[in-house]
Amino acid sequence: MTQSFAVELRGQEEWSWLVAIDLFLGGLGGGLFLLFKIFSLPPFVGLVALALVILGALVLFAELGQPARAWRAIARPLTSWISRGVIAVSLFIAAGALSVAPSLSIFSFLPWNQATTAGTLLGAVAAIAAFFVALYPGFVLSASPSIPFWNSPLLPVLFLFSSLLGAAGIALLLSPLGIPGGALEPIIALAALLIAANLGLVAVHLTTLSRSAEAARESVRRLNRGTLGWTFKLGVVLVGMLLPLSIIAWLPSSAILAGALILIGGLLFRYCILKAGVYVAFPLG
Repeated sequence: MTQSFAVELRGQEEWSWLVAIDLFLGGLGGGLFLLFKIFSLPPFVGLVALALVILGALVLFAELGQPARAWRAIARPLTSWISRGVIAVSLFIAAGALSVAPSLSIFSFLPWNQATTAGTLLGAVAAIAAFFVALYPGFVLSASPSIPFWNSPLLPVLFLFSSLLGAAGIALLLSPLGIPGGALEPIIALAALLIAANLGLVAVHLTTLSRSAEAARESVRRLNRGTLGWTFKLGVVLVGMLLPLSIIAWLPSSAILAGALILIGGLLFRYCILKAGVYVAFPLG
């Protein structure tokens, strides 16, 4: 008796906009906190970073459908990147809040600040946790062997650099609220460098996978045709990277607009990566 197997490529349908928003907000908040620490930005920037990560966590709970069971997400830190991510997010929120609090007048009575050992330690722990908050979504996706387009060691790097670019974008957007020019200029330069880095990483990722397994090649094709293709090429590449880079280079006074465009592109990037996920189904023929 002879059996034949037909190979069928299917796009994943489980993760879409809500997950994209969660990945976007979490990475954005983690990256923004890193910029807050590196460039010594005003305290309100640290608060915005915390708010973004908390909002991302709430979106994730909504996606889970049964928030009462969300505690299970933390139960397998040795084997699950989702568990590690939940731990990183929880640690970041706690350490980040304690680190920023003394800089606010209402909490000025707290005995630690940046000049104390305890304050320095809290800031370091929060920054390390923020780094993992920005990084871990890429590891969550890359740990999916059934979807070759995600199962790439380059994906965590892509997500990290995209998160840092989004953080630079929101810093530009927040600049009228009190970010000093001395800190804003290096952030503008950093945004330009990150745009170039993201363009290069995306090109390498797509080029590599276009020569890989059939499912990965199909994912690349989906990013080059149809509605998803236009979303990727116009929304991610043009609106999210090329236009902001042009504005930064020739109209730096319009950096706020560049920041807004970067954020639009960052959200669409995560959506496109999720929707391009293709797996192989092997029904009996």
